[in-house]
Amino acid sequence: MKELYLDNCLYFASNRLARQTEKLARQAYRPTGLSPTYNYILLTIDQLKQVTLHDLAVKMGIAPSTMSRLIQNLVAKDLIVKKTNWRQIELTLSKKGKENLPLVKKCYFKLDKMVSSLLTEEKKQELILLLDKQADKFI
Repeated sequence: MKELYLDNCLYFASNRLARQTEKLARQAYRPTGLSPTYNYILLTIDQLKQVTLHDLAVKMGIAPSTMSRLIQNLVAKDLIVKKTNWRQIELTLSKKGKENLPLVKKCYFKLDKMVSSLLTEEKKQELILLLDKQADKFI
């Protein structure tokens, strides 16, 4: 069979992986009623306890304007508290956000188990490292 351009195409391969990963993540996080990105925002704020909107955007590789819109939705759902300090916006989990964490974490571990059924832990860590390292070069 003739080799196709997409057979050796980083763009196609990485997007295909992203689409498949997104399907798994949506399935795993469905019980929360939130998209995977919102759940990772909650998990990250929980781990850091308090973070600025800008720092969170940088850590997650999301444009600050996009992060601002995502945060507005979480504030509207009363899952996070947004406090403005001069030119910085500080984020913490609300009481409701903290109460939702056990379910969010359960879904996180469910997704991890789903991925682990497809990849060994070693291959998963190699892929994460490679993707993170290469993504930084594309900025």
